[in-house]
Amino acid sequence: MSFFSEIDQRRAQYEDLAAKTVEQALKKGADQVKIKIGAGKGINVSAREGEVENLEFNQMLGMAVRVYRDHHSASVSTNDFSPESIERAIDSALSLSEYTSPDEFAGLCDEADLYQGGVEIQNCFALEEDPDSVVKRAIEFEQLGIAKLPQFKEQGLVKSDGSAYSIEYDLDVLATSHGFCRSKAESTVSKYIGFVGMRDGVMQTSSSGQSLTNPAKEWSDERLVDEAIERTLGKLGARKVKTGKYNVIFRRSSSGFIASCLSGLAGNLIYHNSSYLKDKLGQQIYPEFITIKEDPWLNDGLCSSAFDSDGVATRPLTLVEAGVLKEYLLSTYSARKLKMRCNGHNDSLYNTFVTADAAHTCTLEEMMRQARSGIVIDGLMGQGINVVNGNYSRGLSGFYFENGERVHAVDEVTVAGNMLDMTRNIALLGSDVDERRFLQVGSILIPEITISGD
Repeated sequence: MSFFSEIDQRRAQYEDLAAKTVEQALKKGADQVKIKIGAGKGINVSAREGEVENLEFNQMLGMAVRVYRDHHSASVSTNDFSPESIERAIDSALSLSEYTSPDEFAGLCDEADLYQGGVEIQNCFALEEDPDSVVKRAIEFEQLGIAKLPQFKEQGLVKSDGSAYSIEYDLDVLATSHGFCRSKAESTVSKYIGFVGMRDGVMQTSSSGQSLTNPAKEWSDERLVDEAIERTLGKLGARKVKTGKYNVIFRRSSSGFIASCLSGLAGNLIYHNSSYLKDKLGQQIYPEFITIKEDPWLNDGLCSSAFDSDGVATRPLTLVEAGVLKEYLLSTYSARKLKMRCNGHNDSLYNTFVTADAAHTCTLEEMMRQARSGIVIDGLMGQGINVVNGNYSRGLSGFYFENGERVHAVDEVTVAGNMLDMTRNIALLGSDVDERRFLQVGSILIPEITISGD
């Protein structure tokens, strides 16, 4: 029987088990209890040169027992759901809590913040669970790419770098001593293909892929193959540019750039005084034409949820309005530390949308024409992000352009600046939004950014 067909039965079974475990922990002396159960199934296949390279089967099942007593807390996990094992986990958590430091801010969320129902998100769909069919999809995906190699051989396309295809189901149950007991299920299908190119003895690789919850919205294999080939050929003939100030356009890298900037909104960083955005609520951190909204309630969303891992109800938020910072991302704990109200962010960002007014939105081609010359950044490498002071320094790949036209590919150079300065100086947003990403934003033009090269 497929995992999808069993989901309703598993929901009922694990919700009942979680609720009973809460009751058992309370009887043993816990003041508050939180039980999480996670279950899932996955198949991952990678193919290379027309044959299976790896085939992985994943079965996931586990329970985390967290108890609170006299402001002390501890957590113990088990993947054995026998009554004896669960009882040992509860006893161990209670015992361990005696050795932890008291924390007045720890504990379950306020009951007023709990999700009470009313928002139903469809994020779980029937996937192809037959292993032979998943293997076939991965092999046929790569074979489609291999068949196109002769067309691009003279341009420098050398070979396939392999393909991958995977399916996964995740079922999460949360029960607390509030009487809260709910579950959520999600399906994910992912595919990837890469290629190797060479010019003047220098090898480059690039790829394309997609991850989504609803297979009905899957891009065709041919579309992804064509994109991967275009990206690979676009990296050939790369060279450095001279160190200096350049107009920079974050293209395929724009989502990652904004995600790095928004990481400074995390409540734990704020109360630790470890974010460059501390004390910036109500201040201008983007140009006034930019708005950033978050919507956790989207059907088919890559990052959708009606409640966070504390059981707190999520809600659509405007993080930045007319360039002004409106919200931090607050969990129950961080909100208490900051004497603010939590907003359902014991987990990371949800589906996020960055938009600008019509006067500051244009196509990538128009953006390049207005900038006249500069560097389009498609890929970012390295971990040169300091969220404490906002300093940003990462390796990049992309291309240099003049008079609005591409000149040559670029790599082995570094883009550097301060995230707050960079976001405040955004000049234009592109209309080329990639629907595959949870953080949706088009290309971003920022003038006069330091590029370190020759």
